[in-house]
Amino acid sequence: MSLRLISSRPGSVQGAGRSRLLWATAASVGPLSSPQQRAFMLLSGAGQSLRPRHKHILDTYTAFIGPRSMGLHTTALKRSPWPTGPVDTNAPVVAETRADPTLPGQTLTLFQKVKGFISFYKSGLKELVSNIKSVRKIKDRLAEGSPISRDELQILRRTPADKLRLVPFGFLVVVIPEIIPLTILLFPGICPSTCVTYGQVAKMAAKSDAKRTNLHAQAVARIEGLGLAPAEFANIKSLADVAQDGKGIFGLDSLARDDLQLVCRFLGLGGIGLLNDEAQLRTRLGAHLEYLRTDDGLLLAEQAVDRLGLTELHRACQERAIPSSGRSDEQLRLSLSDWTEMSRDLPILPIVWSRLALFNRLK
Repeated sequence: MSLRLISSRPGSVQGAGRSRLLWATAASVGPLSSPQQRAFMLLSGAGQSLRPRHKHILDTYTAFIGPRSMGLHTTALKRSPWPTGPVDTNAPVVAETRADPTLPGQTLTLFQKVKGFISFYKSGLKELVSNIKSVRKIKDRLAEGSPISRDELQILRRTPADKLRLVPFGFLVVVIPEIIPLTILLFPGICPSTCVTYGQVAKMAAKSDAKRTNLHAQAVARIEGLGLAPAEFANIKSLADVAQDGKGIFGLDSLARDDLQLVCRFLGLGGIGLLNDEAQLRTRLGAHLEYLRTDDGLLLAEQAVDRLGLTELHRACQERAIPSSGRSDEQLRLSLSDWTEMSRDLPILPIVWSRLALFNRLK
């Protein structure tokens, strides 16, 4: 029998036009708990020290306001490059998504594919340059307590690493674009996030899911060793009861070294030598959990799950270790919606353990 994580709030996330939210003042929710401060601390590297409940974030979303004045170049919230339904004339104007030659449902000749890749990479570099220019403005507005959207959060999170890839990847695009697919196959880390295709994300997700299948078996053994059963992680009520029992696996500071490494590998965290440094690993996990909590709040507040493009949808699922290879678009949106709904009432770490416990049985 297959199991799916069940949220406490039934119903799917409804699609809506792009919007922002008016943040409440920091004084209304206490020191260092406003969304501006949380995001600012998170992006400055100190986010792992904050642990407020998720509902405190949602309490600060007080009203929807109009479209943003800043023109952002990101594909984060674009579901499709072509209209798929009636046009909402009252919705904010959104730049058209760049065509990705690897998206499913296309029949392209070899020439069209090559031309599509070159166009996609060049426009991706332009998007990156625009994002680099936007970072300082977004940070200044964030420090002042101005609104921040999920688009802006992703730009702030991804652009620093993308800047390091700009020169080598830009050289390939301008001088020898024909070898880019082979180069990316050998050195996937050279590609900026704005130039990553759906095909690349899907391949990386398949590899990660294969590794997580092995980690799932280790996690089940660990959970059963604590006297628990994987079925206790199958819905929000039983998961909340298990988390309140005070087992050491549900607290960041109480995680044993082996459990810490298991969770980090499952989430795709780590690096050369990092898995041997417990302090750095704990800090990195804390920062990632805090980022997920902030991102969950923005996904919920903007009702963005149904509007994520395929590439961004896979990215969001992989960041949360939600299996995405071999699953349909709607299955992924349902799993991501379940996760964000559960994060309203539960800390992120128990939800991660639920994924570890039920990885091969999630719908």
